[in-house]
Amino acid sequence: MVGRKLIGSRLALQVGGLAVLAVVLSNILTVVFFFGDRNEIIRTIVNAETLARLTPVVTSLERGEVVGLDETISIRPAATWTPDPNAWQEAPLLASQIMATSGGSSLRVFTPRISAFTFGDLFQQVQKGGPEVGAILTPRDQQPLAILIRIQPDLPPPLAALIATLISGVLITFGTSFLIGRMTQPLTTLAAASENIGQSQRIETVPVRGPLELRIAAGAFNRMAQRISQLLDRQRATLWALGHDLRTPVTAMRIRLELVDDDETRDRLRESVREIERVVEDALFLARSDLATAPTQIAYLDELVEKAVAGLIDADPESASRLTITKNPKARILARSNDMVRAIRNLIHNALRHTEGPVQVIVSLDPTPAIEVGDWGPGLPTEVLAAPGEPFVRGDQARSADGSTGLGLAIVRSIAEGHKAKLSAKNRSGESGTLMRIDFDRI
Repeated sequence: MVGRKLIGSRLALQVGGLAVLAVVLSNILTVVFFFGDRNEIIRTIVNAETLARLTPVVTSLERGEVVGLDETISIRPAATWTPDPNAWQEAPLLASQIMATSGGSSLRVFTPRISAFTFGDLFQQVQKGGPEVGAILTPRDQQPLAILIRIQPDLPPPLAALIATLISGVLITFGTSFLIGRMTQPLTTLAAASENIGQSQRIETVPVRGPLELRIAAGAFNRMAQRISQLLDRQRATLWALGHDLRTPVTAMRIRLELVDDDETRDRLRESVREIERVVEDALFLARSDLATAPTQIAYLDELVEKAVAGLIDADPESASRLTITKNPKARILARSNDMVRAIRNLIHNALRHTEGPVQVIVSLDPTPAIEVGDWGPGLPTEVLAAPGEPFVRGDQARSADGSTGLGLAIVRSIAEGHKAKLSAKNRSGESGTLMRIDFDRI
């Protein structure tokens, strides 16, 4: 989790981060593997430069020629310079090679003691002019001389090496991010199309491009989208046709039941016809294809609640005394107002119909806009709480006899999903009653 937060959640960034990590690890491993040979590497570098700088100086002194002195070469009597054994070590092999070239007979060469020397020391001394090497030469018929020379090994400074590593890491990151981004773009398109399933009237297909595996996935998604689209179209068409076909016999039944002489029987039949009509209307509403269309108008939840409550009070004025409404004037959402008013009205109507006590409606804004309808009835069974809004599922058996179609919460859930909102239900803790809630996204 920590690594993912540091690198990022996008695949391109993760791959780029892994590439940079691989470069860093390779450099670390290189240092680790060559750490044991660092003394030999430094010695080789120092010896090569010492041989190149000291040989011409010794040759000139042996021949009695004048040596051009500068800030890197110092020649003094040997008595004035004594090499410290802790800082210097004698290099007889170097002395033999120089004498073989210069023709000298007495030469001792001293180089910095490598065991106490690091690459960092070498780099620092190079930046200051180079480390010193020394030699004690006894030319023919002359007093011994001490020769001190600053050598400058051909080494890249650490800062340049660090900058080069950083630049290579940045280039690798951007390069891999660009390439992986192009490779995974079809995945992003596929995810967006999957997210839109059920939220629009038409299921979009995705372009088939990219690597072979992504083309296979895109083709499979397009075929699945086509099958789902056809299935939904057939489902909507069947519900719509069924609802329309039922209206004619229902109308005929309503006309014929007026011919029934017995008042009690006629009233029961009339109520049965009304229930069939409510089922037909609810089924036709659920079959509407525009329920999944994303809303674009801003609406205040307080106003939607007022409209829903006004319709309920018009139908049943006595219900006004049982309602308690807590408003929040800042709570607003993107909504299809008529549909959302119906969803709120269904929630409040269910609470009023199935309980005899008070019903509380709360509009809130923290953490997101929400509407909560609570009652103090007997509560709902576990299977209803787990999936509120399943068609033709009622909270208890008694509700099937009070005019409930079993589609009220299904309509609420369908409208909520079309608004990218979530319908949830729970029983009160420690007391009887149910809380129905719709949570919306902020705008």
